[in-house]
Order: sequence, then structure tokens, then C-alpha cells
Amino acid sequence: MATEQKSLLRPAVLADIDDEMMNWREFLSNLRPEVEHVPWRERWRSSLTAALAIALAIALSHGLLPTPPFVVAAIGASSVLIFALPASPLAQPWSVFGSYVVSATVGVLAAKGVPYLALASGLAVGGAIFAMIALRCLHPPAGAVALFAVIGDAPIRDLGFYYVILPVATNALLLVLLGIAINNLLPGRRYPRLHPELVGDVFGHPGAPTRSGLSHEELNAVLDEYGHPLNISGEELDEILEIVERHRKERRRR
Repeated sequence: MATEQKSLLRPAVLADIDDEMMNWREFLSNLRPEVEHVPWRERWRSSLTAALAIALAIALSHGLLPTPPFVVAAIGASSVLIFALPASPLAQPWSVFGSYVVSATVGVLAAKGVPYLALASGLAVGGAIFAMIALRCLHPPAGAVALFAVIGDAPIRDLGFYYVILPVATNALLLVLLGIAINNLLPGRRYPRLHPELVGDVFGHPGAPTRSGLSHEELNAVLDEYGHPLNISGEELDEILEIVERHRKERRRR
């Protein structure tokens, strides 16, 4: 009897092991790099424009600011968004400038008000995220701006609230101006992107159909229903849907 029970249990145990192995394989497969659809021309343009902007921002900061520190390292991360993802909501001028200023302010407050380094660091970053979301200027590199106000060396901490203006606000303003100047020289790019609330005013009444056949209100409703962060606007979604419809028509002709 015991042997029969073992023989009956064995397939179930093996099935559980197989399921567990499949779950692990699926989890590990999710760690692979995703397929990239960016053409090589765009990769080169993003890299070279970011290199030019950072070089100019640092040179101008050294010329404009009276004393060090001249640069916050976060501008390197911001340049990735501004020049590789210029249409992203996270890369828009208010997102960059507003986030730098508010995050620096929160960081200085945490550094001055909390005597424990670890706690002050956590409050600086967490508070900066809350403030950025509340002010609609979410920009990930600004978390480093807040943290640097706490963990920076003595010259940074001694600046106090001057840190917000020199170098943080100055660096952010220079980077945004360079982003506007350089991105708009490139064919096919527009920076800043058209504000989502103005799309209907520029391209017609919000209820009017777009190239995809959906109205601007319907496109924005799709993004709202999706409910997850998605770095495209209703206008960009319209372009994607138009491409999808064109591919469908081409398949029907074959």
C-alpha cells in the first residue's frame, strides 16, 4: 500500500518541480535586455548631442558661477532623458528645472533638520519624490540632487540654500536651454514636446478625429485607462496607431 501511495505521489511531485522550474525560467528570461527598436542614426544623434550639451554645460557653469562646486553630477543622467528620450514627459523643461529646484530645497531641509545621515538621506529622496509628483515635475535624476545635499562633502553642506541656486538651478537651466537649442536643430525632433492639454487646440477641436480616427479626448482616455506610467503623449499614441493601421492595410492588399 505504501509503495502504491509513493508511486501516486511521485507524478504530482514531479509536476510541482516542473512548474517551479518553469517559473524560475520565466523569471530569469525577464532579466534579459529587451528588443531595441531605435535605429542606429538615432543612437548616434542621441549620443553626440548629449556629449556636446554636457561639454557646453560644464564649460558655461565654470564661466558663470563664481566659486565651486560648478556642476552636479545629476546633469549626466538628465542629459540621457533630454537627448535620448526628448518626447518623454520626464524630460520636459518643467520636469527638469522644477525637479532640480524642489529636490535641492528638500535635500537642504533634510540636511539641516535631521542629524542622522541615513535618515536624512531617506527623507531627502522620499520627500523630493513626493514634491515632484505634487508639482508635476517628476524627473528621476533629481533624486540624486536631493541626496547630494545630504551626503555631499563640507563645501556642499556649507552652501545651505545657496546650493539650490548655485549650482543646481543654474545647471538645470543651462541644460534645458541647450536641449531646446540642440534638439530643435535635428530633423524630426521637437523639444519641448507639444503640451498634451494643447494638442486639441493646435490640431483641431479635442473631439475632432485624428489621423488614427480617434479623437484627442479618446486617445487621452486610452492612456488614462491603461493606468501605468507610459512616456508618450496622446499625439504620439496617435502616430503609433496610424502606423499600426497602415500595416494592417498593407497586409490586406497582399
